[in-house]
Amino acid sequence: MIPVEQIARLAELFDRYNNSLDPFSKDCLAARVEFNDLAGALHLAHAADVDFLEFRYELVRRCREYLRKNRS
Repeated sequence: MIPVEQIARLAELFDRYNNSLDPFSKDCLAARVEFNDLAGALHLAHAADVDFLEFRYELVRRCREYLRKNRS
């Protein structure tokens, strides 16, 4: 199980790169790299036996759910 704090961090990074007005900005690219690095580390720590793309899909789903519930 991935802690809520890590989902919150992933959701912030996902939001920064997925909703960026300039997908080639330094901030967007840095957020994407950090998201993918954290996703890779979590995959190895929690679900190494699951295909990475399936794991990432579930992370993105949880990020969207977190953002939907926590937007003000």
